[in-house]
Amino acid sequence: MTFDSRSFSKDLKIARYAHQYGDVVHQELIKKHLAQLKEVDLTTLVSDVEKMTFWINVYNGMTNYAIIQYEIKQSMKEDPHFFKHPLFKIGTISFSLDDIEHGILRRNARNHIETGNSKLTYMVDKIDYRIHFALNCGAQSCPAIAFYTEENLEEELAIAKASFISQEFIINNENQTISCSSLFEWYKEDFGDLFLQDPKYNDYAVTLKEYDWRI
Repeated sequence: MTFDSRSFSKDLKIARYAHQYGDVVHQELIKKHLAQLKEVDLTTLVSDVEKMTFWINVYNGMTNYAIIQYEIKQSMKEDPHFFKHPLFKIGTISFSLDDIEHGILRRNARNHIETGNSKLTYMVDKIDYRIHFALNCGAQSCPAIAFYTEENLEEELAIAKASFISQEFIINNENQTISCSSLFEWYKEDFGDLFLQDPKYNDYAVTLKEYDWRI
């Protein structure tokens, strides 16, 4: 079947805000999309462009669904297992938000998924560090939510990167200081020799901004 992950992400964002204002119409919208998701054949996602587009959009959509499902009122920290709950099915396989981010898009970083698990079949071939500027977990400090397409993914990720860096990686060359999002420390293994690992910043004092987990 044809599954439009961009529309999925966009509609789940709409459903979240409709839910907050007491609109019951969103329930049917969610049911429709979850049913469609179960019919997706993941083996049709061959290239990393196809995989990243699909999984980024699904992640961004499902965070909105999770906020509804787990009745998050103010902060993601209200549910300590928010990212770990099996949240949805594709075929017979249940996925959590962590499965998508750490298992599939980060190529099982930190051995998130046990060896031999069928979920690992759907990993990207190469980590693109820009996913950290595209994945929106629903918290205030997350990158802005956007909707991605296979045709324009490169340009869209470049825009996401530029937007996040301009706000969350502030360099003062005169004082040799950097103020940045904690994401740059949390995922430094994905960034290689960029950002905090860039040798030109070796002598810079770094201040990590406290992550704001409020929705």
